[in-house]
Parts: sequence; structure tokens; C-alpha cells
Amino acid sequence: MTTPHRRSPTLRLATAACVGAVAIAPCVWFVRALSGIPMQIVAAAAAPALVWAWLVTRIDRRRPEPWWALAGALFAGAVLAASVSHVVNGWLLAWANTIAGDGGGRPLAGGFGAPVVEEIAKAAALLLLLAAVRHLVDGTRDGIVYGALVGIGFAFTENVVYLTFAVLQGGSGGLLRAVYVRALLAGGNHAAFTATTGAALGWATGAGDRPGRLLVPAIGLVLAILQHVVWNAVAASAITGVLCGPELAGGPCRPTPTDTSLFVIVPILTAIFIGPGLVTLGAISVLTRDRGDRAAAVPPQK
Repeated sequence: MTTPHRRSPTLRLATAACVGAVAIAPCVWFVRALSGIPMQIVAAAAAPALVWAWLVTRIDRRRPEPWWALAGALFAGAVLAASVSHVVNGWLLAWANTIAGDGGGRPLAGGFGAPVVEEIAKAAALLLLLAAVRHLVDGTRDGIVYGALVGIGFAFTENVVYLTFAVLQGGSGGLLRAVYVRALLAGGNHAAFTATTGAALGWATGAGDRPGRLLVPAIGLVLAILQHVVWNAVAASAITGVLCGPELAGGPCRPTPTDTSLFVIVPILTAIFIGPGLVTLGAISVLTRDRGDRAAAVPPQK
């Protein structure tokens, strides 16, 4: 009978030191990015993110993960992935503008380039996290939980920026609408994207064949990117058009969206584009029994 492999305290300390070293520059960026933002905007972005995070933790409520690991997943998305994406997206936008002209590169970079950059950045942050908490990851369900939390952390940092723009453009009314549309209704989009990658990485932790351990995570990342592209290039444009709601085609936007567009059409569009991914991940988490669940289900040998 063999004993399970346990990570030595020295190895754990070395892993934590490496993670801390990698996080220094992103932490500095994160503090600077939020330092000039009013606290009410930060709180408005944080409150819905915490609600979404609580919902995600309910996926694995029978075997809850340690609070510090869950917090680490939020940190990985909000700080590590967001900082890398911010820098690379800036380079990407500048390059796209050289091709499409000043201002013309934004739809190209935002619709197709940003999803690739952001999903790779979130996947890298998730991999770093999973390396640090490898002893806690038992399979697909754990991968979904950690991946979703990385996405929620990323969405928080992104929403701080968009909520700030909403206040500048529409005051307190603009802030409330942005919290409702971006942070509440669409607050699960990045969670669904990165949980797709997380599910594949979680599965790979228990895979015996090496090709599958490499191929399945790659497929998961590609699926996450595709979901993100559809959201940025199709769903976001459709929602923006509905909220704009010009009285005449090509005319100026309404001062405020209509109640029908805000409370009926936008929720339907959000459900259409995010719902299938969330439902699929939920079904996978229910149908998948991680190694810890299987071990608990096996009666003790006499």
C-alpha cells in the first residue's frame, strides 16, 4: 500500500515565493489603477462580483475549498490576468490602428484580439494558481470553480474601468445602469469563459494519457476564446444597439434606455449568449464526480 504524495513544506514555501515574485509588478499596477477611482465605484463593481463568487462556491459546497485558495483565484484574475491583458491589449490596439487607421482598429482589437489575449492571460494565471494549490485540485469540478473565480476577479477589475466611464457619461443614473447590465446581468460572462478552460485543466489533472493531458486543455482554451469572441463581436454590439435605441435609424442614442430594452430585451440577449455556457458547465459539474467524491463514495475496506 502506497501513501499519497504530499507536497513538502519547503516546496510549498518555494511555490509561494515564486507566486509572490511574479505578482509584485501586477500588484503595483493594480494599486495604481484603483488609487484614483472613487470608492463608491470600486464598491459598485465589487458587490456583484462577490455575489457571483458566492454562487460559484456553491457548486462544490459538499467539499468546500479553503477560503485562501478561493481568494487566490479572485486575486489571480483581478490582478495577474488583468494587468497582463491591459498591457498586451494596449499593444494590440496600437498595432490594429496602424492597419485600420486611427480609431478603426478598436472593433478589430476589441472584437477578436482582446478575447485571445484575455483568455490566454486568464489561463496562465489559472495555471499558476493550480500549480500553487495542486494538492487541492481533484478534477473537473474543482477546475470549474477555480476557473470561474479567476474570471470573476478579472471582470471586477474590468468593470471598475467601465463603471468609471459610465459615471463620467451618465452620472449616478449611468452608474446604476452599468452595474445592472455589466456587473449583474453580464457578470457571469468571464466566469463562463475561464471556467471552460478550468474544466479542461481540472480534467487533465486526473488524466493518465499524456496526449489527452495536453490536448484537452488546449481545446478548452479554444472554446473559451470562441465564447469570448462571440460575446465581444456579436452580443456586446447587439446589447449596445438595444440600449442606444435611436428613434431613427442612424440617429443619436436616446438620453436613457427604454424600460423594455433595459429590463426585457437585454436580459434575453444576455441569457441567449451566456446561458448555454453556464448551463453546460453546471451540467458537467453535476455529472462529474471528482476524485475526492469517488474516494468518499467508496466504503472503507475491512
